[in-house]
Amino acid sequence: MTIIRQTSLFGIQELYDMEPTQKYEAIISAINLDKIYYKITKKSRKGAPEELNYAAMIISTFVRYVERIPT
Repeated sequence: MTIIRQTSLFGIQELYDMEPTQKYEAIISAINLDKIYYKITKKSRKGAPEELNYAAMIISTFVRYVERIPT
């Protein structure tokens, strides 16, 4: 069985040296948000309101994960 190692986007020290806004911008720019946005956007008139900011929800989920915020 082979072991597959995925290279990291940034070194841990490099992330520590960045300001929080720079860190978030670097991480979010490395991720293709278009595919995620397409999957979660509203497809019908029923359910959640159309005014929800889906892009902000996606970005806040990644920031929450990076900052280790539980909920």
